[in-house]
Amino acid sequence: MTVYGRHDEEDSAVVSFLHPSLHSEDLAHLLDARGVAVRTGHHCAQPLLHRLGINGTVRASFYIYNTMEEAEQFIQYTKDILERFA
Repeated sequence: MTVYGRHDEEDSAVVSFLHPSLHSEDLAHLLDARGVAVRTGHHCAQPLLHRLGINGTVRASFYIYNTMEEAEQFIQYTKDILERFA
């Protein structure tokens, strides 16, 4: 799994990532089936993604409306999906 961007303490709570063998749309649909909403695509960064040689990423956003439990579920669901499909 490749995670893109900076993730220092003061950075935003937006995480873009991509798995080498599971298409971003497929991962998003599988997460959606478990009640987790993520975005896919180029996220208004198409020139950068072109330079990186990728078509798009999965993007998860966390903010005050998310609980720690939801963030932990997102991680666990992602792990479960990758174990089964990747």
